[in-house]
Amino acid sequence: MSCADCIAHSGGLLRLYEKMQMGQETPLPLCGSFELTLRCNVRCKHCYILYPGATDNEMSTEEAKAVLKKLADGGVIFLLMTGGEVLARPDFKELYLYAKRELGMILTIFTNATLVDEDMVDFWKKYPPRKIEVTIYGHTEETYENVTGVKGSFKRFRNGCQLMLDAGLPLALKTIAIKSNVHEFKDIRQWVLEQGATFRYDIDVHPKIDHNTDPLEERLSPQEYVEVELIDLEANLGQYNTYVTNAYNHSSGDNLFVCGSGVRTCHVDPQGRLHPCMIWRENPYDLRNQVLDDDWRDHRTAIRSKKTEAVGCNTCSNRGVCGRCPAQSLLEMGDPTLPIPYHCETSQERRKLMGEPAGLSIEIV
Repeated sequence: MSCADCIAHSGGLLRLYEKMQMGQETPLPLCGSFELTLRCNVRCKHCYILYPGATDNEMSTEEAKAVLKKLADGGVIFLLMTGGEVLARPDFKELYLYAKRELGMILTIFTNATLVDEDMVDFWKKYPPRKIEVTIYGHTEETYENVTGVKGSFKRFRNGCQLMLDAGLPLALKTIAIKSNVHEFKDIRQWVLEQGATFRYDIDVHPKIDHNTDPLEERLSPQEYVEVELIDLEANLGQYNTYVTNAYNHSSGDNLFVCGSGVRTCHVDPQGRLHPCMIWRENPYDLRNQVLDDDWRDHRTAIRSKKTEAVGCNTCSNRGVCGRCPAQSLLEMGDPTLPIPYHCETSQERRKLMGEPAGLSIEIV
């Protein structure tokens, strides 16, 4: 569910990408993501992608290749292929090879691993991606399948992961902490570390792209949210202090967008529509049928030029660490300028449980 500024999930790589981008007159940023399909073989409780009509009018193989070419010509080098479930698309290998070998893109794959078999592992060994990320929905079969809603999915997920681990593929494991699995968060984290894989997690749950709020039933309470953060931070609370200090120092102003949406990253859906990020789906740019020209720059600028006006966010002392996202506000509140009360409560709880960063004394509002 995370909407990172870039596929790297790393501040160091973000800075490298920004340096590489400097002086480049390309329509698109270096990093992008492409939903190959919204079809999926599981039905996760918190999923924001699947809704009535979501899988209609997906691009053909040739149409998808044409869009990939436009992305590459537009400046995208680092590309995330995601879904839905990417392996549910029969032409996945053809599209993957086209992007990697013909266009020279550096690829990351998001998959649930339930469709990974020996043939796919052999394919990736021959044509390795930069990284493969798999989300873990539970540490036990009962919890995992309670989230996915599909019997047998846990064993298929574990088998797919083991095949990739045994093959030495660049596997990264992650989880989404929700009400149905938070009781196993520590076990999930420990299992990942025992596999020698990298671990990250997400906690944010937001409505579906069509504004359906059913996924919010899986949202943790603000206290649970921060307690999960503390589990992962307990070894090095200094990371939190550094993060918060930097956030406070760079969070002033009234710009609605403070992330890299449309600037450090961009996103294409299965219908070929170009968006600034994975979650913002308003007023898309039709990359399937249009050329990539200055109209896209104007389109992106119009979206990012929005301002917050008298909504409190631009003066709130918690603004830098509340997770404020205009795309999520649009989905949940119907207005990208409005704060989400849940995020306000979570930021207050964070400061109560974690304390103030060293050297900062800021009044809680």
